[in-house]
Amino acid sequence: MDIPDSIVNHDTKILWSRLQDQPISLQPLPHPVYFVCNDPDLCEKFAHVSEMPNFEHFYRPERGGSCSWIVQTYLQLKCRGLDVRLVSQYIPDAICVVAREELMKKRLLKSLPFRSYLVVCQQDRPRPFICEHRVVQNLCNVLDEMDHFLPLWSQPDLKKRAPQRGNLVKNLVFKGRFYYLPQTYKSPAFLEQLQALGFCFFLREDYSPDIKDWMDYFEADVALAIRHTPQLYLESKPASKLINAWFAGCPALLGPEPAYQALRQSELDYIEINSPEDVLQALQQLRDEPGLYRAMVENGWRRAQDFTPEKIAGLWRNLLAGPIASGYEQWKQQSFIQKKINRPLQFTYRLMKQERERRRFNLLTGRTKLYRPK
Repeated sequence: MDIPDSIVNHDTKILWSRLQDQPISLQPLPHPVYFVCNDPDLCEKFAHVSEMPNFEHFYRPERGGSCSWIVQTYLQLKCRGLDVRLVSQYIPDAICVVAREELMKKRLLKSLPFRSYLVVCQQDRPRPFICEHRVVQNLCNVLDEMDHFLPLWSQPDLKKRAPQRGNLVKNLVFKGRFYYLPQTYKSPAFLEQLQALGFCFFLREDYSPDIKDWMDYFEADVALAIRHTPQLYLESKPASKLINAWFAGCPALLGPEPAYQALRQSELDYIEINSPEDVLQALQQLRDEPGLYRAMVENGWRRAQDFTPEKIAGLWRNLLAGPIASGYEQWKQQSFIQKKINRPLQFTYRLMKQERERRRFNLLTGRTKLYRPK
């Protein structure tokens, strides 16, 4: 989709409303697909959905990844006419898609998912092994032919930057969890420097930020996203903050994360920062060069077109109808011995391997500390 001529040298914000695609039907899937969510209430609530509900209606903070990857994907595909179902239990002999965070050891031993053809969304979690396919959100996690990269959906119900703000560069926003932000960006010295230069830093210090804040870019001028976490953890993170900034019409200052760098095609995509001094310099440059600010917004509009709900729904449909359907058909043709003996043995081996990977990931990332406010 080309950017309209009227947006190039005029008010970039006039046509932002066109970014929200209306659901259209996709080609049917060869087999039903079951999205597994351990929340029977959500499964019942959205069993017969025909249009996308508001984000707040299906997102549960305590079930973050399951809602973002499983419930949201189900809703997007269901509203486009595909034969997908949201269930709270694994369905034997069927394609089941589940989030990595649902693969808890005790629950696995009780549910015995080896009877299903399992597709696992890895998220920012340890690599899963109890599956036939992995859906990953970072190219660093594509390690074999069973790994499939798909972008995470952009922020639903995103409130875009106000058109009347024009090229104003004043409000810096941080759309993330406070404890991920390096201490130097929270220091009084940095905050005083921002204020002295005429900038405002909108930073929520809540342990669990209000999801409405994630959506709201109405008064944002520049978005900041940088994390203080081990590299292994960054290699599992998606490029969501960059994509959301493109959709919001808000230039981004980003840390050197693999997901951002993999998408970067030009200097207009975002400004990479490594220190508070880089942030101050970038803000002053954007304020002093309104042409650069406009160019980054217009470039973001173009780049965002590759991440619309329509595009990502199409990628999901092609994956489910292509490699996953082909693998499932072969899996169904396995012999009686393979089904009754080999699968349980393979499940036991995979469970042991997955537990080793979980412990390794947690040790290298200090994962037990990631969700504690600093």
